[in-house]
Amino acid sequence: MTSINEDSSSDNERKVSYILNLLGKKVPTSKENDDNDDKDEDYEDIMTDEDIYTLDSLQQLIASVYNSKSRFNPELNSRDEYTSQTTDTQYETELSILESFKDHPNEQFLQQQHLKYIKGSLHSQFPSYFSALDANHSWMLLWLLNGFKVIKQNDQSLSPETIELINNKIESCIIDEGRGGISGGANQIGHVASTYAAILTLILTKNYTLLEKLRNNLYSWFLSLKKPDGSFVMHKNGESDARSIYCVLAVSSLLNTLTDELLLGLESWLNSCQTFEGGFSGVPKTEAHGGYTYCAVASYFILFSKKSKICFDLDALIRWSVFRQYSIEGGLSGRTNKLVDACYSFWIGALYPMIEVLVGEHDMFNRDGLKTYILKAAQNFDKGGFRDKPGKSTDFYHTNYTLCGLSLCEYKYKSFSDDDSEEELAYRFQLDNDNDNGNDSDYKNTNPINPIFGLPINDINEAKKHFIKLSKPI
Repeated sequence: MTSINEDSSSDNERKVSYILNLLGKKVPTSKENDDNDDKDEDYEDIMTDEDIYTLDSLQQLIASVYNSKSRFNPELNSRDEYTSQTTDTQYETELSILESFKDHPNEQFLQQQHLKYIKGSLHSQFPSYFSALDANHSWMLLWLLNGFKVIKQNDQSLSPETIELINNKIESCIIDEGRGGISGGANQIGHVASTYAAILTLILTKNYTLLEKLRNNLYSWFLSLKKPDGSFVMHKNGESDARSIYCVLAVSSLLNTLTDELLLGLESWLNSCQTFEGGFSGVPKTEAHGGYTYCAVASYFILFSKKSKICFDLDALIRWSVFRQYSIEGGLSGRTNKLVDACYSFWIGALYPMIEVLVGEHDMFNRDGLKTYILKAAQNFDKGGFRDKPGKSTDFYHTNYTLCGLSLCEYKYKSFSDDDSEEELAYRFQLDNDNDNGNDSDYKNTNPINPIFGLPINDINEAKKHFIKLSKPI
């Protein structure tokens, strides 16, 4: 008869073996297993001896890339001796990025290549594999047009023919003059996210005439999507999350159609999405994520005109946000234990100026480190545009949001004070030249953006000034 202790010991061994199997590592449990040359097919090492990188070799590579004069001097974080597929992938990513740093020692912004990439994309017929993005026409236009306008250049305008093509494409996606929202492409239903992208695109083309025709109909459509808990579904019978709330608030705020009925229940719903880590999840009781956190925090800036009204756990948000920047790469990740990705230069990068203006701090992140990652690892050095990381393909999405992230590295904003202003916090971002990175003589590669909307700050201010004159819906 087997004893209870023997059963417990055997059970623990099975648990340990199961966990090790998930991690892809074989650890012998006895001397007999140590001497067994037969390879157990259930336990395959995920790395060979040749693939294992020592801390010393990684430190040597860091030393070869950086010197005492570098603006960004990363240090090797203390690491556990324990390894897994996650840690191995992280080490490999660090090495590939450091190699890219080494291959591109100068932080050169390839302005002409990026402009050529964007202009060419606006006028080219896309290959067949773009059919996967057939529901994202408004998004692709936003990414390309906004990326073009964020780049600082002498001529900030596109040809009238190009602007007309963009406006015509957006118009083709409007459903029943806005009563059914705006779709992402032909034969698609109205979608809140596609509507958000389309409205921002029309703001960039300054098509205020069309926007005025749409504003009240879109307001009614948004109300039809509102749920009893305060949130909004993305489309009829669709999902609701922090994205849908942010998109509705952003569009309604810019078009001056925010009402108490539209805002009912939003604050409490957003509060329920903050996780124990400090970031925000898409829906309550799930994992904190960079994109959802951006949408949630930006929404508070639209909801309130005084920072004292914001009641989420700011200290926890700060802790979670600063841990998103990695010391070796300089780039940002979207979640705990995930790899850096250039798109988070905006989704997480925009959180930093939001926090900075709330707490009166100008250095919530290492701007030089993020800029190094963007210019040395995320650029496509041959054809222009930006990518997730070395080894990934260039695309419109990463090009736009990486350029926005670069802008956030190059500018700082003045802190907010709780004065008598009734203007939403979202529109109170002003450049703080006294605490800027460098001085006026330093060349900036980008134009400053408004962190809440991700558009050039001048375009946002102009749109707000135009629509503030119009009456709110009844």
